[in-house]
Amino acid sequence: MEGKTWVPLKNFFHVNSRLSSARCNFSNMSNQVEYYNHFGKIYRPEILSCPEPELWTTDYQEKGRVYKEMVERTRQQTSLVEEYFSSELPVLDAGCGFGRHAMILAKKGFSVTGFDSSGIFIEIANELFRRHNLTGRFSKGEVANVSLSQFSQIVLFDVVEHVKPSTRKQFLSELHSLSLPSAVLIVSLPHVKKRFTSQLNNRLRRKITQNFSFFLAREEHPYPIPTRKDFEKFVRSLFTILKFKETAATDYYVLRKL
Repeated sequence: MEGKTWVPLKNFFHVNSRLSSARCNFSNMSNQVEYYNHFGKIYRPEILSCPEPELWTTDYQEKGRVYKEMVERTRQQTSLVEEYFSSELPVLDAGCGFGRHAMILAKKGFSVTGFDSSGIFIEIANELFRRHNLTGRFSKGEVANVSLSQFSQIVLFDVVEHVKPSTRKQFLSELHSLSLPSAVLIVSLPHVKKRFTSQLNNRLRRKITQNFSFFLAREEHPYPIPTRKDFEKFVRSLFTILKFKETAATDYYVLRKL
């Protein structure tokens, strides 16, 4: 996924004893963060000048395959938001990237708070919202004066696959603890086809760049993408699955906190 990063919640949430507030601490930044910071520096001018930044991809001008996938994925995500979220309640965009989904939400009247481990992406998100006269709050490492336990609506769009497999359940458990009772989460994950091609691309990348440690250590998808069975196992004791939708490229889940 173009424009997403994530590190475990424990690395950026400092939670008080009542779970009433949190501060993000990104002291342990992953190689993925370096990958996306580099990505953001290269493509920042294109993203900021794009007439549809929420749909920007590296092949936006050509309206190529990645762009078409983004259009369809955004359409599906927006449909679920309209079905399950209320614009009267704030939304937390966890792993917000450069703010593409936050822009869509803000244009629909939602109050959006987003955070990401890439400082470059946060800069781009803030600049996009300023240029487009939208209201949103974005932070790397800190969510000032925001009680994370206020959120009953959370989006995790193309985020979980970036989480180290051994910490995925912990990540979801912490998000469960920090959200309001009966909170609704909308999650999207790459589908099996994407999972196969992603891992194939990684193997090819490792073979080609084995002597270039910078690229080797900074893959977009360095971890296996969770299967539907794996993901449902992670959430079983934490959330009820209200809806599952499968498309050719993406799996979508709507979860409600138990």
